[in-house]
Amino acid sequence: MSQPNTRPELTVYLRSSTPFPARERQEEVIERAERLADDELIADLRVRHWEARVAVRNGDDAEAVATFEALKERAGEMGHSIEPFFQEHERGEIREIVFPVICIAVHVEEELRRVFPCRDEEDAYSVWDCLTALETDGDLADLDD
Repeated sequence: MSQPNTRPELTVYLRSSTPFPARERQEEVIERAERLADDELIADLRVRHWEARVAVRNGDDAEAVATFEALKERAGEMGHSIEPFFQEHERGEIREIVFPVICIAVHVEEELRRVFPCRDEEDAYSVWDCLTALETDGDLADLDD
């Protein structure tokens, strides 16, 4: 995934206003990511929040939309898709984006490298897969197989 001694940086995106079971899962992801940071297996950890859905019109919530577009583009470059975890709907002239409860963006030296959850033609790669790979060997390359 990266050059030797180059540790990934994680941005964990959490959906705001989730039911209690989903909040528990979000808290577990944050705890695991914080342990990765404490153990110096990642270089940095950022936590961001987004709404469950965004209606795209007149530049509303431009940051969330730009993040979505970057994640979608990077996944596509890898032969992956972020659907059905993220969803896009067209309602008349309004485009709506539905965000997952949890998403992890992996950066190396500020370059977006991986997006979780995602899928390819055969497999899905979850947030849990990302964390487990980083906890076990620090490498996400095996998740491309």
